[in-house]
Amino acid sequence: MAERRDSVKRLWRGQARRFALWFPVLVGLGIWLRLDAGIVTGMAVGAVLLSLAFFRPVRTHVFWAGVAVVAGIAAAEMRLADVAAPILDAPYRGEVAGRVILVDATVAGAPRLTLDRVAMEDVARLPATLRVSLRRGRAVPRVGDRVQVFAVLAAPRGPAEPGGFDFSRKAYFDRLGGVGYAIGDVRAVPVESGALPLRLRIDRLRGEIAASLRARIGGTEGAIAAALVVGDRSGIPAQARDALRDSGLAHLLAISGLHVGLLGALVYWVVRLALALPPQISERFAIRKVAAVCALVAVAFYLVMSGASVATQRAFVMAAVALLAIVFDRGAVTMRGLAVAAVLILLFRPESLFEAGFQMSFAAVAVLVAGYDATRDFWRERAQRGGIVTRLSSGVLATAMTSILAGVATAPFAAYHFNRLVIWGLPANLLATPLMGLWIMPCILLAAILSPFGLEGPVLTVLGIGIGFILGVAEWFGGMEGAVAGAVAASPLTLFCIVFGGLWVTIWRGRVRLAGIAPVALGLFLWSEAPRPDLIIAGDAALIAGRGEDGRLWVSRSRAETYAAQTWLRRDGEARPDRAAAHARREWSCTKRRCRGWTGEDRRIVFLREGDVRPGDCGKGAILIAPHLRTAPDSACLFIGADAFDGASALALDWPAREAPVMRTAHPFQAGRDDQPR
Repeated sequence: MAERRDSVKRLWRGQARRFALWFPVLVGLGIWLRLDAGIVTGMAVGAVLLSLAFFRPVRTHVFWAGVAVVAGIAAAEMRLADVAAPILDAPYRGEVAGRVILVDATVAGAPRLTLDRVAMEDVARLPATLRVSLRRGRAVPRVGDRVQVFAVLAAPRGPAEPGGFDFSRKAYFDRLGGVGYAIGDVRAVPVESGALPLRLRIDRLRGEIAASLRARIGGTEGAIAAALVVGDRSGIPAQARDALRDSGLAHLLAISGLHVGLLGALVYWVVRLALALPPQISERFAIRKVAAVCALVAVAFYLVMSGASVATQRAFVMAAVALLAIVFDRGAVTMRGLAVAAVLILLFRPESLFEAGFQMSFAAVAVLVAGYDATRDFWRERAQRGGIVTRLSSGVLATAMTSILAGVATAPFAAYHFNRLVIWGLPANLLATPLMGLWIMPCILLAAILSPFGLEGPVLTVLGIGIGFILGVAEWFGGMEGAVAGAVAASPLTLFCIVFGGLWVTIWRGRVRLAGIAPVALGLFLWSEAPRPDLIIAGDAALIAGRGEDGRLWVSRSRAETYAAQTWLRRDGEARPDRAAAHARREWSCTKRRCRGWTGEDRRIVFLREGDVRPGDCGKGAILIAPHLRTAPDSACLFIGADAFDGASALALDWPAREAPVMRTAHPFQAGRDDQPR
């Protein structure tokens, strides 16, 4: 017994230095409790953890665990209060005036404006910002211009399916109070750059740089160059976006950890090598620290000029932590540095916890740090051998290992958020990623240095050629048969099990980390058994989807609710959703006003979009769905009426074997409180 107690103590002491790495995880737990479970539940959990601090054996660790959870709750609460802004409480059709603060494009490629300083007719509580899509071919104003347009607007919509992506949550934290489209031309009043605040002047300059790159490089290559330099992806054709996505190279378009890391590393080594040449400088100054400071300045400039998106901010924080670690003689890339970066981001932007970019970037870096730490002796031995062949082979092995580890780390999140797995992502990244580091980023840096002198032309030509090679790789692998596999939507519990197991394996050391395999295996099992709804209804009742005898979804209409239909099919495991095919295989009889059919349990269903109930619609054992009716007909059927649809963005129904129907409802984000401005 004494020996067992001693072994437990040794295990406890051996892992003690790793406890701090759980701090950002617990901060994230607090954020989740506040934003998804509500403030009462969150504070109760924090209080329980703090109360456990009175038990002597775990007093210190439990106390700090409670502090972390409470810090996450407090950060989320303060962020909710900081971004709170009015949201349109009814559809709006009329004149809208405002100042353009962002010009981008929709998924379909149409220009889109984001406006602040909004003016609207007969609206008491004006939104902080609005987003208006324009028709293609219309004149597009510049950032900072005052505009007026006739528009149709509505509040940001909630999930298209219970458990699906919630645009209204993102819009809430972006202070976006309404979205819609313009009718007719935009009337703009130009504003000179000198009259604009610094932020808008920078954004206007970014737009000018993007237009210049698209014009000088030309084609898809120019549009991608604009995306890599200033974060403007509006000019990239849909075909190129699809090829990059299907080949696993879509991450190259978003300025994130890869781009910021490559730029920082490039500047660091160039400055360090340049300072090492004169002996009077290398002997008198700590050139590695000077190089780190120069790299930090470069990535900060890149952050500003790229638009400072959330993904870029995350990458900048991680790069800054690594570079400052060099300045203060600490390890540049360590699990502790990663934990510090995660805590900073979660405290200042708690909503990042729910974003795929945050989850994927930190998962990839954590697994890479843990993987290279576990194989440190192997790489040290190869470094000591020397020789060109060994160095080249080490570079190939390192690139392959990086791609494999990053792919394994991000695959669960890609499957969970996007319901797709890229089959040929590894070879595509093995070819494209070195091009980014050895060709694309050096050209971008050199062009930025030469542009004040007007000498960047040849460099831009070479940059376009390099981007063309990456496009070729994307088109080759993305066009292969079976390049993409679908993944059925999973519950948050499934992802939680996989993430918790992955964190356990990554954070702990020694054999105890093997225990993390169990929750990962449980998560994969739950994923394989993930149920799907038998019937899905859009919140406005414009579209429904049912499950046929072959188990596949069909949709009731071929033109309404395109986004909802694509989301339903994608979450059902279809890698390349085909709405026309889904409409063609419908098994119910549908008209503009009603649909009738049967479920897999032989239950008669009548979906009444409008009109009166007919005799026979609501017989015994049947289910009548009538979003426009509040009073149930005097019959024995199950009635789902307007009360169920009030405020809902979607409904989903399941018919478990020999059990009563189960209904789930999706609602727009409400910030977990009743006083959200609406």
